[in-house]
Amino acid sequence: MRSPAEAAPSHLWVPELADPGGVVELSREESHYLKRVCRARVGDFASATDGRGALARLRVASVGERVRAEVESCEPGQPAEARRRALVLCGAPEGRRGDWLVEKLAELGIETWQPIDCARERWRVSATTLARWRRLAVAALRQSRRRHLMDVREPIGLEGLASLLPPGSSRWVADPAGRRGAQPPARPGWVVGAVGPAGGFEPREKAELACLGFEPMCLSDGRLRAETAALAWGAWWASGGA
Repeated sequence: MRSPAEAAPSHLWVPELADPGGVVELSREESHYLKRVCRARVGDFASATDGRGALARLRVASVGERVRAEVESCEPGQPAEARRRALVLCGAPEGRRGDWLVEKLAELGIETWQPIDCARERWRVSATTLARWRRLAVAALRQSRRRHLMDVREPIGLEGLASLLPPGSSRWVADPAGRRGAQPPARPGWVVGAVGPAGGFEPREKAELACLGFEPMCLSDGRLRAETAALAWGAWWASGGA
């Protein structure tokens, strides 16, 4: 007789986790992943997060059109003030590289991704695009076994930045002429990175960012595409928690 096994190598995303002893019904996407990809059976175990930090251990109770699972235990997430948190502001890259960028930033643990419209390039985003990006963020959460789902936001202009920047945050803007060798903050708190569009920020935009407390930093000794610079900044930030 087959013994219960770990049903999936990845975390499932269950936005509303029940208390231990309760039962949750998985979404169609998560049910498909368990049934078709992982071939889970009744009695198997899986881990799940609500995307806000909690991590639960589930036991598969039934495998129908929608998988049902019992919550065996649930560990709460860290308080927000005890976590390292990153916000990436990103201008539009050339072509259709937004999908790749969302996926990789989410894998690195970036908490919020805010596309920004700039003078030299604007994002071309529809409701369908946003829905796809948010699905990619969920897939990256699952694959990377993280507890926090990256918040994917609609594009805004630079004039709207001041109101969304976390108070007291460390702020950096990617600039080839900027500071080299900066160490990523290891302490809890928000860190914000700004990356220009394919054509870069205009001087006026750089001045606006400077007024908001952004310090220029150099990410490479070569010229980077917008999406590569955003990923390089994300990897720099993530290395501070290693």
